Amino acid sequence: MIDRKTDIPNDQQLMIKLKNQERAAFESVYNNYSKKLYYYALKFVKSPEIAEDIMHDVFVKLWEHAAMLNPEASLQAYLYKMTRNSLLNLIKRGNVEERIVEEIMNHAEQFTLNTDEQIQYRETLVQTNKAISDLPPKRKQIFEMSRDKGMTHRQIALQLEITDSTVNNQLVKAIKSIKNYLYLNRTVS
Repeated sequence: MIDRKTDIPNDQQLMIKLKNQERAAFESVYNNYSKKLYYYALKFVKSPEIAEDIMHDVFVKLWEHAAMLNPEASLQAYLYKMTRNSLLNLIKRGNVEERIVEEIMNHAEQFTLNTDEQIQYRETLVQTNKAISDLPPKRKQIFEMSRDKGMTHRQIALQLEITDSTVNNQLVKAIKSIKNYLYLNRTVS
């Protein structure tokens, strides 16, 4: 008689074990797929930090929703679909814009090649800091926790005892306000 369990592919066995909340199965899936998902996300967002956040979010969701897994489904396809959905959600929430603005500001000085560009960069930095200081106090606090301390939305929400969506909304409003301020206060060269 054939043992049906040995006929099940390894990923299907992992799905069954994940469904039963077995930590060893989760660790095995993480070890097998984390780098692949990271590089998949990196192709789209072009930021190692954002790609890593997405990859970690996928695994958190995998663990949280493990009880609902279908062992007959492809584990690899499921993980890539989760990653794709996380990328789409990230774009919708405006996090990419926030992080891109932050990265541009952090790395802009190294790309300035002449004095005029350095002066313009410094003026933009001063204007940006002025725009940040003009934000409402709570929005400014959330923005600085995200930008200066590198905290995730989840960490900020937990520390301030607010929802993740409130953090996201405040960050989106902060970025919009800063962009509007910079647009209205730009200097014509």
